[in-house]
Amino acid sequence: MKSHAGATLIEVLVTVLILAVGLLGLAATQTMSLKNGNNSHQRYFAALAAEEMADRLRANPEGVALGAYDGAEVNGEESVINCRTPSPRCTARQLALMDLYEWGQAISTNLPAGAGRISRDGSQFTLTVDWSEQPTGTNRGSNLVQADEFSFALEVEL
Repeated sequence: MKSHAGATLIEVLVTVLILAVGLLGLAATQTMSLKNGNNSHQRYFAALAAEEMADRLRANPEGVALGAYDGAEVNGEESVINCRTPSPRCTARQLALMDLYEWGQAISTNLPAGAGRISRDGSQFTLTVDWSEQPTGTNRGSNLVQADEFSFALEVEL
């Protein structure tokens, strides 16, 4: 028998197969990393939006006293109110409507299926931001995948 030098076709095919499986695993890891990074950004924004609305409540104590924010729900479809011009001066209720409009615009623009709501219990306000995230859990490779619904709630004492 003559001795053979080099790799056989079978050895090359097995090597290519192992390399392909490794690269597919790396691609799946990268995809999950991007999804988780995006979801993390959305959670950060939801917390930021709730904090911003809490600051708006603190800045308009007369509107809070009038109950202008009580039970409000926003989703980006609110009417435009502009209180940024020097005259005429807006009332506390109009300022609250502008706050709610801007909050709704920020949430709906930056969060998929984003919505916000404010509930009040005495001097305690609960600011809730709801949105949908890309799924990263079970069934992510099948057609059974649906967006995960998430919610962030911030309780504020005024």
